[in-house]
Amino acid sequence: MTNLTKNSWTDEIYDRLTTIIPKKPGIACFDFDNTLIRNDFGEKIMDELLHGGLVYVQKNLSDFFRDKETWKDHSQLDPAEKERLVWEEYTYQLKEYGIERGYRWTSFIFQGMDKKEYYEVSRRAWERVSTLGKDSAVLPQVEMKDLIAYLNHYDWTVYIVTASPEPGIAAIAHHFPVEESKVIGMRQELGGDGKFSHKLIEPYTYGEGKVKAIEERIGVYPDLAFGDSFNDYPMLCRAKQMAVAIDRDNPEFASACVAKGIYVQPYFTFPAVTR
Repeated sequence: MTNLTKNSWTDEIYDRLTTIIPKKPGIACFDFDNTLIRNDFGEKIMDELLHGGLVYVQKNLSDFFRDKETWKDHSQLDPAEKERLVWEEYTYQLKEYGIERGYRWTSFIFQGMDKKEYYEVSRRAWERVSTLGKDSAVLPQVEMKDLIAYLNHYDWTVYIVTASPEPGIAAIAHHFPVEESKVIGMRQELGGDGKFSHKLIEPYTYGEGKVKAIEERIGVYPDLAFGDSFNDYPMLCRAKQMAVAIDRDNPEFASACVAKGIYVQPYFTFPAVTR
C-alpha cells in the first residue's frame, strides 16, 4: 500500500504517520486486543476452551480456586456450571487483585496443549467470534490493517506485543499480516511432552513487562507504538518517534498520555474489517 487510507485517523496523527513511515524503516509495536482488533480475543480463546469442557487440563484444578473441594475433579461438573464458575472466579481475581494478576490466573486454562492444538483452538475461536453480534464480535480494525500494509510497504518491522497468550495470537497473526515470530505475548513453560504448562515465563507482557519483553526479545525500543490502556502505557512512553493511544472513552488514560506527549486517537468509527 503506497498510500495510507485516512478513514477515521485524526488529521494530526495521519499527517505524522505519513511523514515518519516513508522516510526510513523502523520498528512498530502494536497491542492486540482493542487496538488491532475490536474486543478481546484472549478472552475468546478462553471461552473456546471452556466451551470444549477444559479437555486439555488435568482433572484436579483445586490449586486455582477458592472452592477447592468443587475443583478436585472438574470432569464431574456440569459443563455449563463449570463455565459459570470459571468466569465467576476470574471476575473475583480481577476485582480483588487487579488486571495483571487476573490475567496471570487464567494461564491454567491454556495448559495441556501442544503448539498444534493451541493453534487449532485459536483459529477455531477466530472463525466463531467473527460471526457474533456487533458488540461482541472480534474483527480487525480497518485502519490498523491498512497501517500495517503501509508499514510493510516501506519495509518496517512490525511486532504485536500482547498480554494474551503468545501461541493463540501467533496462530492468527497472518490475517494482519504479521509474522508469527513477531508476536510477543504471554508465554508458558513447555514440558518434555511438548505440552504447555500453567507456569509462565517471565517477563509477563503486562505493563512494564511489555517493555522488559521488548528489551529482551527485540533489543531496542520501537519507533512507533500503539495501545489502548494503561497496560500499554509504559510501552507507549518508550516509543522513540511517535506513540498513539487508542482512546476507548477512558479520560484518565487519555490525560496521562497527553501529559507525556502521546497522541490520542478517538476509538475508530470506520467499520471494522469483516472476514
